[in-house]
Amino acid sequence: MNWALNNLELVIQLSITHLYVSLLPLLIGFVLAVVLARVVPERLVPSVTGTLGAIYAIPSLALFVTLPVLIGTNFVGPTNVLIALSLYAVAAMFFFARDAFGALPKATAEFARAQGLSPLQRFVYIELPLALPGLVSGARVTAASTISMASIGAVVGVRNLGYLFLDGFQRKIADEILTGLFAIFVLAIAIDLALWLVGKALTPWRRSINV
Repeated sequence: MNWALNNLELVIQLSITHLYVSLLPLLIGFVLAVVLARVVPERLVPSVTGTLGAIYAIPSLALFVTLPVLIGTNFVGPTNVLIALSLYAVAAMFFFARDAFGALPKATAEFARAQGLSPLQRFVYIELPLALPGLVSGARVTAASTISMASIGAVVGVRNLGYLFLDGFQRKIADEILTGLFAIFVLAIAIDLALWLVGKALTPWRRSINV
């Protein structure tokens, strides 16, 4: 505790960086996964699912150091981490998005089509709101894994909370390591709570049904 208080400014700075390299990929992954879930033809779903599953199975550190070879970015820096975490987020969220949209009542979509709504209107006004509970649940799970994996970015030069692990092990300071673990835990809980609140605010109709 004393170490954390004595280095509070450093912990805050690292937490801000950690949030950045976690939330941006989460947002990108969420949007791309939702789009893919709606535009990928049914005949291509097995191929897309297999590809995304294979990407998610790649160890994060291996992907961080492989991306520069594939796309020509620098080995050290946040770019590779942001791209890799975005790929992981897409891979994870795609399955949740498919399930969320697949669970929609077919009668609702048919009624909206009968009312003359265009595909975009059906998606924005009918499908997306009804799928939000499942999408938010998927985002919460994906956020937890993304925040955890982001810490490995410290190995490739991203000074986030993972830096406290590396520095703590090198200098044999247990309090520094514990501070990093606790800070990541707090961030994960805070983001999970924020997503839960956002989901609750965006689906007021669920409260009416429960009542």
